[in-house]
Amino acid sequence: MDEELRRATARAMGHESWDEVVVLGGGRGGAYLATKDGVARVVKVHRPDDPYRGRRERAALVALGGAAGTPSLLAESDDPAFVVMSVVEGEGSVADALLGSDAGVAHGAVVRWAQALGAVHAAGSPEVRTSFADALAERGPDLPARSLADDFAAAAEMYAAALDDLGLPPHTRALDELRALPAALADDDHEVLSPADTCPDNNVVGADRVRLIDFEHAELRHRAWDVAYLLAPWPSCWCAWTLPHEVAEAGIAAYCAAVGEAVRPQQLTRDLEVATLGWQAMTPAWFLAGALEDDDAGAGPRRPARRAFVLHRLDAVASSTSNPHLAALGGDLAATLRGRWGDVRLEAAPAFRREP
Repeated sequence: MDEELRRATARAMGHESWDEVVVLGGGRGGAYLATKDGVARVVKVHRPDDPYRGRRERAALVALGGAAGTPSLLAESDDPAFVVMSVVEGEGSVADALLGSDAGVAHGAVVRWAQALGAVHAAGSPEVRTSFADALAERGPDLPARSLADDFAAAAEMYAAALDDLGLPPHTRALDELRALPAALADDDHEVLSPADTCPDNNVVGADRVRLIDFEHAELRHRAWDVAYLLAPWPSCWCAWTLPHEVAEAGIAAYCAAVGEAVRPQQLTRDLEVATLGWQAMTPAWFLAGALEDDDAGAGPRRPARRAFVLHRLDAVASSTSNPHLAALGGDLAATLRGRWGDVRLEAAPAFRREP
């Protein structure tokens, strides 16, 4: 943090300066632990080119008001763009457990992640969701409270360009199916305030529970989009290793217990089929251009190469019986890419790998 930002963030809290500012690890870019008179705060600084500039996160934290163990918003600024938040106590994240060597610890961390997600969804009452939409409109009138449909439309355009570059058919009807998927989960009764990026590293593991801490992409959307992170798996995340089926199912059961009568398991199962297919169909478009250029296997053992999870997701789409045109796109693209890359497989998270 440069000196100008250091002073600005301190003044936002009524201080002339911080006694100490240290960078926070764990992949939280632009996050710092700032201390004054023995009291620590989290300061998150947003890049000038960030289109959200922290506005979604600020709106979500205002609306939640620290509910479900989420951070409390203490100060905010739009220029320069930063937030000052309370410290969420704990050590490490679910990602650390998945990257470890203890399957039991990782299983428990995933279950507690699902409980934390349920707690955040349960805290998002209709009043809280209205408060979020109002707070977002105040901070970013150009930012819609619901943006997932736009993400799917953008992914369809990415696919169209990639298919053309690869000399494949345009799969026009498949891209129409892709654009239509968000509408299949446009159910007001199951709309929640979603962190929208509930990756295994966007949380803190405390002594009693996991707490979700990253709301930079927060929006209103159907709950199944978040729960499906267990099944896709982890669609927007760098540590997108697969999970054993029993671990994912335990997470879903823990989520259902956390939200109680807000969901019917059978209905959630049907909704998860749509959301899981949606993530598996949409997210390869985000990574395809980079995967075509570079397999990024040199990134190290902490995350899978993007070619592995692109093929894993396309293979899943190819097996779909509900959306035959999307299935044809997935199969066509997977076969073409496998011909270039070979049969790159996505492994289970390190904690769940068993020695032969």
